[in-house]
Amino acid sequence: MAEAGASSPQDLFKLWQNGDGAAGQSMAQRFTDWYYAVTSVQLGEASGRQPLERACATFAQGITTVTRSSELVDWAHGIVAREIRQAGGRSAGGDFPNALTSNRSPTELLERAKNSLTSTQAQLLAATFDDSVPLSDLIDMSEQHGGWPHAILDARYVLKRAIRDGEGVNFSVVPESPDLDRAPMPLYEAARMSSGDEEAFFEKWLLSDLDLCRDVAEFAVFGHALRAGAFKPPASAPEPAPGPDPVASKADLAVRPSELSEAEPQRPPMGMVVGSVVMVLLVLASIVAFLFVYSG
Repeated sequence: MAEAGASSPQDLFKLWQNGDGAAGQSMAQRFTDWYYAVTSVQLGEASGRQPLERACATFAQGITTVTRSSELVDWAHGIVAREIRQAGGRSAGGDFPNALTSNRSPTELLERAKNSLTSTQAQLLAATFDDSVPLSDLIDMSEQHGGWPHAILDARYVLKRAIRDGEGVNFSVVPESPDLDRAPMPLYEAARMSSGDEEAFFEKWLLSDLDLCRDVAEFAVFGHALRAGAFKPPASAPEPAPGPDPVASKADLAVRPSELSEAEPQRPPMGMVVGSVVMVLLVLASIVAFLFVYSG
């Protein structure tokens, strides 16, 4: 992903409007990185590929219609939010190997990394990514083990460090001392935010903090695996059905209903027209870079 810089997206936009081609390229990369992170978390990398490409193309074609820098982020977020809705909304999770995992199963990597966590950390993460656990219970659990929601953030980074060190996954953002301002991050990854407005606010924040954006993007496949139950305890085996009464008659057995049921399948001065074409090319180049880095 693009390196973090001092310029905000709005600053880059103003510079691009005034003819700075390098700023235009940086802006294209910034928004491509952002769209990648959001679509990867919401839809998964594979299912999010076409929504990502459409969002980038719509951004490139429409950026010249934006006249005020203050409108930029809301306009751009509306594009990706629409693509996600049209794709069916947030994924329920799953096991999605990619280039970052060297095409290994994220679930299997998580199962091994789990051994580096305390039982409390594992339980916190399991409960965070399990939407059947009431939020009030998750808050109570967190308060007992470091505070809400910081205990969850700490557990997430212990897990991420274990995956990096034990499984050789080349994460680029694994701070030793997590920034507590980022405590909402695992709640976003787990679809645990209280409202769509809160989630949209967090996604817009990602655009202003590229380390945070990168962190979310590279952990996305593991978030999907956790949402699909990677840390859930195995389901209890069903109790065996009682056998026939040894003294029952053959007639009794003949009319007794079966107790078995079928299993269920479980991203110079530029004129407006020229600027649009150049931006399309820049964003397409950004997409190609993403496909190379993240998909192998």
